[in-house]
Amino acid sequence: MPAVRRDLAIDYLRAAVTVLVVAHHAALAYCSFSAYDAAHYTWSTSPVVDAARWPALDYLVAWNDLWFMAMLFLLSGLFVPASLRHKGVARFLKDRGRRLGIPFVVAVVVLMPLAYYPSWRLSDDAGGGDFLRRFFTVDGWPVGPPWFLWLLLAFCGIAALAWTASTRLRDARGWRLRSPAALAGVLIATAVVATVLPRLWIDPAAWGSLGGPFDVQVARIPLYFAYFALGVAFGGNADTPPFSAANLRAWPLWVLIAPLAFYAHWRLSGASLASTLGQPAATVSLGAVFGLCCAATCLAALGIARAAFTSAWRPADSFSANAYGVYILHYPLVVWMQYALLDVQWPAALKSAATFAVALGASWAAIAALRRTPARALL
Repeated sequence: MPAVRRDLAIDYLRAAVTVLVVAHHAALAYCSFSAYDAAHYTWSTSPVVDAARWPALDYLVAWNDLWFMAMLFLLSGLFVPASLRHKGVARFLKDRGRRLGIPFVVAVVVLMPLAYYPSWRLSDDAGGGDFLRRFFTVDGWPVGPPWFLWLLLAFCGIAALAWTASTRLRDARGWRLRSPAALAGVLIATAVVATVLPRLWIDPAAWGSLGGPFDVQVARIPLYFAYFALGVAFGGNADTPPFSAANLRAWPLWVLIAPLAFYAHWRLSGASLASTLGQPAATVSLGAVFGLCCAATCLAALGIARAAFTSAWRPADSFSANAYGVYILHYPLVVWMQYALLDVQWPAALKSAATFAVALGASWAAIAALRRTPARALL
């Protein structure tokens, strides 16, 4: 069977989003809104919260929160149709189970206790001991960043079931979008509808669980699934891919619109919209701006990647090959670095930068070494 052709821009963009994920978590200890709950350490905004703060990091964290996980689901969906065609449903599910399921189990059983142990040491419960038993039971078994793995595995299962049930889907050649306006319209409309509708019934900040570590931000599920489904629809068209240079030629416009949409969301989030517009209208307005910012930032990022990533670069190739493993491994390194710096008299910006650099570099090196072992198949 022919190999799936590598798309350098998409490869490097996925790696760049992983870098942002590490930066996001490195910043969380130093935001102005960060709060540590010593009575319930797993309820804290971050496992470790430092007294040093830098409000500029609030903007990084808030903007990332609006778009980068939706982008990861979109990019993940792109590769599903080719994989299903080349492998068949049974092998696809087996490979997805191995590549997503096994790392998820290792992460939530081994890596997340390591990540949350410093947080527990700072809590009121530390003197009583019994960390591991409590972590997996009364403390709720927090999942941390690996929530993405189990949800993506579930989405892949849905895609495989749909592929099995629908001959039309198997024979489809993918969604053809022939203009920048069509691509932008689809991404914006999908993000707005998938963000607004759940918010009419669900608290957008609420997390829910199927039990154990299967946590997810419930109101975001429709957005994440919708963008994953768009990726699947787009990825089925190898002849005229929607994320072509022609369809993304308007990217400078989205580079301008994205920060304006973020600023609007930031200001509206702090405003008393409900008292002015009424709760339903306020919910719809804020959700619509969220969706616009999400789509606009995705379009800007896709366009920048298509324009900038035109030739291979060895360090970028190395990181791209190891980015998935970095996503899995970085969180304990972030938290332990933040914990180590608690009593260091550095400004928050320097602490965040040091945490980011150490976590990114160490996880990259560790995964590169692991990929020289039989663990390569999982990473």
